Amino acid sequence: MADVIKDENIDTTETVVDEPIVETVVEKTFTQDEMNVIIADRIKREKKNAEIEKEEAKRLAKMSESERKTAEFEIEKANFAEERKLYQREKLELQVVKELSTKSLPTEFSKYLIGEDAETCMTNIKEFETKWQQAMAAAIDIKLRGKTPSNGGQSISVNPYKKESYSLTQQSIMEKNDPTLAAQLRAATK
Repeated sequence: MADVIKDENIDTTETVVDEPIVETVVEKTFTQDEMNVIIADRIKREKKNAEIEKEEAKRLAKMSESERKTAEFEIEKANFAEERKLYQREKLELQVVKELSTKSLPTEFSKYLIGEDAETCMTNIKEFETKWQQAMAAAIDIKLRGKTPSNGGQSISVNPYKKESYSLTQQSIMEKNDPTLAAQLRAATK
């Protein structure tokens, strides 16, 4: 029988004032075999990182004091550049999310719209907005294609104000449910 290990993640969601804070508990279970695989992968990664650090220490030990300081400076410079790049990317992603929100577009697509700089991001957002609106219009057209518009279950393909299809019952239902449509159909018979 496999042992089961539980991993509890608590997701707290903040809501608008006057509403209580909702807490949900997500419970994920792992079998012992799954845990062994996870642990083995983690150990492999840590050993690889330790080996890299060990080789770097050996390389630095063989250098003179000035060479070592120069190498350490270059390493710190590279680390700083990487952190700066990550910061810039996060900043761009926040800008993209904000822009998508203001245009009422789905923010889930933000990671696909990020470019190298703000101009590229804005170009990507404009293209996405155009394509999104075209796709939504096409989807709406497909949904509405072939259906006769109706008014409260009453088909408007027959005009109850015309002499050949005159019906007081349908007229009163239409007047009650959609007075503007009723006025249009009434005007069409004159």
